[in-house]
Amino acid sequence: MNKKILNLRNIDLFSLLKDLIRSWWIILMVSAMGVMISHAYISASYVPEYTSTGIYVVTPKQSTGYVYSNKQFATSVVTVFQNLMNSDIMNNKIRKDLHVSNLDAAMNISLIEETNLMKVTVTSKDPVLSFQAIGSIMTNYVDLSEYLTSDAVFELLEAPIVPTHADNSLMPRKKSLMVGVVCGMITLLILSAISVMRKTIKTEAAVEEQLETTLLGTIYHEKKNKTVKSKIVQGVKALLITSPVMSPKFIEAFNNIRIKIEYEHDRHPEKNIVLVSSVCENEGKSTVALNLALSLAKEGKKVIVIDADMRKPAMYKMLDIPKNKVTDMIKLLQGECGLDEVMYHDRFGVDLIMSTKGHSSTYEFMKSGAMKDLIRKCSKMADYVVIDTPPMSMVSDAEAIVDLADFSMLVIRQDYSYEKDIIDSINVMNDSNSKFLGCVLNDYKVIRVKDKNSMFKILEEREVEVYDQSL
Repeated sequence: MNKKILNLRNIDLFSLLKDLIRSWWIILMVSAMGVMISHAYISASYVPEYTSTGIYVVTPKQSTGYVYSNKQFATSVVTVFQNLMNSDIMNNKIRKDLHVSNLDAAMNISLIEETNLMKVTVTSKDPVLSFQAIGSIMTNYVDLSEYLTSDAVFELLEAPIVPTHADNSLMPRKKSLMVGVVCGMITLLILSAISVMRKTIKTEAAVEEQLETTLLGTIYHEKKNKTVKSKIVQGVKALLITSPVMSPKFIEAFNNIRIKIEYEHDRHPEKNIVLVSSVCENEGKSTVALNLALSLAKEGKKVIVIDADMRKPAMYKMLDIPKNKVTDMIKLLQGECGLDEVMYHDRFGVDLIMSTKGHSSTYEFMKSGAMKDLIRKCSKMADYVVIDTPPMSMVSDAEAIVDLADFSMLVIRQDYSYEKDIIDSINVMNDSNSKFLGCVLNDYKVIRVKDKNSMFKILEEREVEVYDQSL
């Protein structure tokens, strides 16, 4: 089999949205953790910075009054002053004046553009130190005047003050919320990638491309309970084409599968035994098997359904048949009764052979001569025999009986079983004496947005084959 790392035609929007909605708590949790951790880190690592500024007019002692000359003079003075500020001499004097061993401050001398105004700024984590440092700088100018232009005069234009607000305001809430959003988006992308890369069958195209088999039919998602009353009492236990509330599309899907079965039967009239199985539980195999039988019966065919899933029988629940009216098929296989006693004649024209309670260790019954004899007799009595088997990945019952069937099909639920397990089941059916017809893609959901509220309605998830085990 050709195994693709990523099949773009297997990307399904519904499956992706379903996974993201189911994982909303993961996205929320990661976002909340990002907010809390970033908030704690920002608060713990925050160091406030305070800036004090003084502005001075720089003029020569013998001012000419010409603005251009004063600008030129101020430029040369500030250049020398900047060099002086970078010297160890000035730094040592400032530290001595402020009585600190380490001057943890950023000091800067600059000229305001197109003026003869000099700006002195000091930034540190101590607002008082920032203020005092400016005074020390200007005071030490006198002692170090020999390094400067001797006739420079500094007139105070704007006095420095002790800053009351930090330059870098602490905003942990805003920043941490941004971090939380980023964490949520990253988690969303990771979960999307996981959903897309998950090796399940999500689209019709993927059945033939990834499984390299025939798509026998597609059964779209159908709601069990379409009215408020039915939702409350859970009155509908199965999706059957005989129900008047089923959609035409749902009924037509089974009619199409029936036509393909009839075509195979017409080519080989002696072959009439159809085996229906799945990889895992809750994929809808019993629903498919029973509806296929009902579709054949509606065409006037005599159909017998054998519920060979004796571990978890479902047919009597789906048809709402009382237990006391059903004779367990185990009794027939054990030789305790005859075929006529086990056969149940349903009102829809289908005859059923089934169990009413779960049995363990049914493999021996499956491969027994009694089972072979039962299937052979049913094949002669009916136009079609439909066999519902246990899931193939759970037990080996289906493998024991698949050689007794003429045709076999595998029901796969959208985005449910893993591709590897599906391929293993297909290989078992292909290696058997039965002709493998292909896969039925069940419970297929697609997004059709008709209005702004329909998206949320479509995302409603319901099992195709769910029964009350207490019955």
